[in-house]
Amino acid sequence: MSDDDQAPAGFRRSPTALLTLGVATLVLVVVVVLVVLKLTGSSTTPPPSSGPPPQAVPAAVAQQVTGIPAAVYDAVGVSSPTVPVTRPRALSGQPALTAGGRPEVVYIGSEFCAYCAAERWVVVAALSRFGTVSDLGTMQSSSNDIFSDIQTFTFATVRYRSRYVTFVARERYSDQQNADGTAYAALQPLDRTETALFDRYDTPARTGQPGRVLPFVDVANRYVSAGGAFSPSILSGLSRNEIAAGLTDPKDPVTQAVVAAANELAADICAVDGERPVKVCTSRGVAAAGGASLPLP
Repeated sequence: MSDDDQAPAGFRRSPTALLTLGVATLVLVVVVVLVVLKLTGSSTTPPPSSGPPPQAVPAAVAQQVTGIPAAVYDAVGVSSPTVPVTRPRALSGQPALTAGGRPEVVYIGSEFCAYCAAERWVVVAALSRFGTVSDLGTMQSSSNDIFSDIQTFTFATVRYRSRYVTFVARERYSDQQNADGTAYAALQPLDRTETALFDRYDTPARTGQPGRVLPFVDVANRYVSAGGAFSPSILSGLSRNEIAAGLTDPKDPVTQAVVAAANELAADICAVDGERPVKVCTSRGVAAAGGASLPLP
């Protein structure tokens, strides 16, 4: 999913203490006009949405995606015959990404993005094997995206607790458009570290895509992926309840895609956290994914 929208640049005014009142007034008028034009005409990103906050994910759905049976992970392994799963890429010689003495997983996406919608199922499933994911909000991708209305979650409100890893999630843009339907509202800005990761690893030379792509996932600066693990097409037309309910069936094509990608991500996390917890990192499904990541160009 392309990520071409940029937040509008700010305006700075020079000191005017030595100007006459008439000149100062003229400068003020010009600045006001420029700001009005910026906000109403040429801006590519509108102000943050004032729409209602997302509703909490129903408890049953949250339990199903965070509590996929170990037997399903083992049965699926990395097999996804219907929709191919893209493996993460391995980094070498990069400084470790940690927080609080633990490896850090960084997710960067946007609420409107269909590929992000599919990836969130994977991230929630994988992270749940190392800790507790909570406070997920309901979300669907934009009706104007290439794969419309993919049912998913938002990470804008997510909380995560783990003894093994930390998790940072940033939804850069919401699912709310401006009046012209030309851009999405900015939601969660990146900090300096996240911007540096995004700028360094999410580039055409590394991803093979023509521009920036979302979602972006960095596992402790050892493994990265950009653009999503699989095509959202397999989720088209399904409700959130239908997707979640199928996660107990290892023969379900949607489950195979989600679980295969989650095993890949879990294997990467195991590789950076000292192979803990043992029951996860030595499981058959994770072992099938272990060592599968390809080197990043």
